[in-house]
Amino acid sequence: MKKYLVFLFLLLPLIACTKKDDSKSIATIDGEKITVQDFNSELNKIPVNMKMLLASQNGKKDFLNRLIEKRLLLKEARKENVDKDKDFQDRLADIRDQLMIQSLLAKKINTEVKFSDADLQKYYDEHKEEFKRDREIQTRQIVVKTEQEAKEIESRIAKGEDFADLARRFSVDPSAKATGGDIGYHPKGTLIPEYEAAAFGLTKVGQVSQPVKTQIGYHIIKLEGVKTGTYVPFPEVKDFIRQKLTQAKQTEVVQAYVEELKKKSKILVNDDMLKEEAHPGEAPGAVQQAPATRDVSKPESGTKAAPGAEKSAAPNATAPKNGPAPQQ
Repeated sequence: MKKYLVFLFLLLPLIACTKKDDSKSIATIDGEKITVQDFNSELNKIPVNMKMLLASQNGKKDFLNRLIEKRLLLKEARKENVDKDKDFQDRLADIRDQLMIQSLLAKKINTEVKFSDADLQKYYDEHKEEFKRDREIQTRQIVVKTEQEAKEIESRIAKGEDFADLARRFSVDPSAKATGGDIGYHPKGTLIPEYEAAAFGLTKVGQVSQPVKTQIGYHIIKLEGVKTGTYVPFPEVKDFIRQKLTQAKQTEVVQAYVEELKKKSKILVNDDMLKEEAHPGEAPGAVQQAPATRDVSKPESGTKAAPGAEKSAAPNATAPKNGPAPQQ
């Protein structure tokens, strides 16, 4: 979020300075203006994460250059009457058909696929295990290169020297000087296996492990805190649940809608023609039966759903199990 605010702040001077006259040109091509409004309109079509790349002055210049190139190519395409070509017209018709279908289905879905907060809460209550967080532990580490160094530090800890202070002084982990070796909370499956086994083997806060060898070196681990398994609060997963239920429901709505349209229409299919297409090498003069048509207005028993009608898999609602492993 902060990055997005920074980006908007950086673009503000361009927008603010030209707000009173957004027809002012940034560039001209053979007398044709590219105005501030043109520039900003094109900019608004770009995803926010891509806009970050355009926050600098050089980024804006690169974007303007691409806009100029686009105008030049469009100008040339019009000269060549590309839009009159049959191939262009065919492809344009296909795109138009797809957009019409998408708009129709979107209208149908927006009308029929709606979930109240009560619906979302009900799903959460009935599927609470889907939103359970694993047990997490907070650990602190001291990493050294040799077993002898680890044993010497282990002895100093046993005599009462401060763990965090020793981490700042002797750990080869670059962050230790700032953190005292603290690597924060982690669930299982996010740390180096040898480290994780030793860390989760500690049972009491304040307990210190014996030296543990990994590919990084020798670790001495201290258990600093424990978070028992908890459930992600409903407000944090509310939007995810809405998305998941919507994805499942919209598939159902679209399938039902298409079947309804089929039932309202008289659809005849000539299966013999399909056979002819499948066997183009049939000998000339072969005796052919009169084409038989089949009414497909109603789906046959056992008919499978149309391709693409499968329910989409929803992303996992729990927090991603990743995080910084003990670093060298």
